Amino acid sequence: MTKKNILHILLAVFFFSFMQVFVKLLKGLPVFEIVFFRALIAFIICFILILKNKINPFGKNKKILFLRGFFGSLALICFFTTLHHLPLANATVIHYLSPLFTSFFSLFILKERLKKIQWLFFLFSFLGVLIIKGLDTRVPFFYLFLGILSAFFAGLAYNCIGKLKDTEHPLVIVLYFPLVTLPIITPFTVMNWVPPTSLQWVYILLVGIFVQAAQYFMTLAYQKGKVSSLSIFNNFGQILAIVFGFYIFDEIVKWEQLLGMALVIGGVILNTLVDKDTKLSPL
Repeated sequence: MTKKNILHILLAVFFFSFMQVFVKLLKGLPVFEIVFFRALIAFIICFILILKNKINPFGKNKKILFLRGFFGSLALICFFTTLHHLPLANATVIHYLSPLFTSFFSLFILKERLKKIQWLFFLFSFLGVLIIKGLDTRVPFFYLFLGILSAFFAGLAYNCIGKLKDTEHPLVIVLYFPLVTLPIITPFTVMNWVPPTSLQWVYILLVGIFVQAAQYFMTLAYQKGKVSSLSIFNNFGQILAIVFGFYIFDEIVKWEQLLGMALVIGGVILNTLVDKDTKLSPL
């Protein structure tokens, strides 16, 4: 894993964090509508760049590309829903269980190896989620379940990206998200349409731009580095969520939240640190 891999994943986390803020600010719009515009903007940007660089937009491994888009779509719908109904920090921490699912699925999809002690770290993180649910009354079970589902599907999507690292251009991998999502999400958007205000249009545009940048840098990171090792750097997103939640949405961080978050983050960090591949290599 190189310094460039780490720079790419940190940029992805930075852009994803800003995207989450604007999604939460769009609470007055249906989630399907936000996902629709996010996918539409991604499609336009990706398609222009692909045409400019004369890249085959359909790729080689269409089955895995489709699954990457499908799992990514499900993860995003679940995550955006939790952002609308949970405090920003809670929704983000639960979603960032995805590195654990990423590591778990990498056993079977990418044939990466895990040490026995890593299963204990998985348990720490899930215990943290249970503490967040049990002690924080602002976390209903249904949205907790959706948050875990978002992490589950994100873990599958990240492994698909790792599977495609030797065959596909990053722009093609990113393009398959809107290619798969738009046909699924458009009917729900039309049936539940709510006209955005002028300010909401600005937020929608910013969601599309930030998430597109995040997806691109995330794809670069996971294509060039070991999937399970890069996961540790996603934890910076949880710290940003606490800061943004406090200063932008006046969300008070309770002690039980901090305890649960510490277990989630600690489990993810320890899980990744025991992997020898966390040692930096030259650029």
